Amino acid sequence: MILQIPFISILTLITFLVLNKRIRKPGKLPPGPRKLPIIGNLHQLGKFPHRSLQKLSQTHGDLMFLNLGFSPVLVISSAEKARDIFRNHDLAFSGRPALYALDKICYNLSCVSTAPYGAYWREARRILVLELMTAKRVDSFHHIRAEEVGRIVDFISGAAPDPVDLGSAVFAMSKNIISRAAFGEASGAGEAKGRSFEEIFHETQSIFAEFNPSDYFPGLSWVNRVNGVDRRIAENRRDLEGFFERVIGEHRDRTPADSGEGDIIDVLLRVQKESQLSDDQLKAILLVIKLYLFLIHFD
Repeated sequence: MILQIPFISILTLITFLVLNKRIRKPGKLPPGPRKLPIIGNLHQLGKFPHRSLQKLSQTHGDLMFLNLGFSPVLVISSAEKARDIFRNHDLAFSGRPALYALDKICYNLSCVSTAPYGAYWREARRILVLELMTAKRVDSFHHIRAEEVGRIVDFISGAAPDPVDLGSAVFAMSKNIISRAAFGEASGAGEAKGRSFEEIFHETQSIFAEFNPSDYFPGLSWVNRVNGVDRRIAENRRDLEGFFERVIGEHRDRTPADSGEGDIIDVLLRVQKESQLSDDQLKAILLVIKLYLFLIHFD
């Protein structure tokens, strides 16, 4: 039975390749390197794909077409052409691939960065732009950043003349800033909880970054059961779910007087009352916000 699974998958791949070639009419595509059967141009992406793509673009131009397995890819290597696409052809390029891990972890592609273009994407984008990522909202976290920077300065000063692991200290400061702005609690207030969430989030990032064959070859999702990816995804999704359920529940239980100016969860809960936002969609937005705060908290 185990030997039959690869055979069935290979047969599925060959059938898909033949039917796809017969059904699809060749269109006018940008130039690109010659591809191999089935794997396409995957073999031409080395350890550093961005360098490989840059080198290929020097031969094939600023608009280059590749096949990564069965996934067609347009590579843009010119700022001018990228600007033209985003300004004049934004809708045509608004689709996003339904990658295996993203679909399962991001609440059925509910993260705004992965959601398909449509009513939900527009609403989620509106919430991010008008409610959560405004200059006023970012500035409202200034006191958090100032307090945490003050703490790390005091820590370094107090440690003198002993050496200090500055990388670990800055990372701890980063955790506290993000946790306080998003969830209303510093990791120091519940170190086990803060550390746990960082471990969960890093595992999420690791899963997203890994090569998944089912993203490029239809019929190979069974590989994720064999190599343990499905188990890791299920555990990570369960851990994320548990964390979000806890912090959202705590915010719902407290009174408005307890919340003060409010953190990001408070804002999302207020928005949820005014819209059709589900709890899963709220959690997906929190995942995106976690990344966003990580990028801007040093500003």
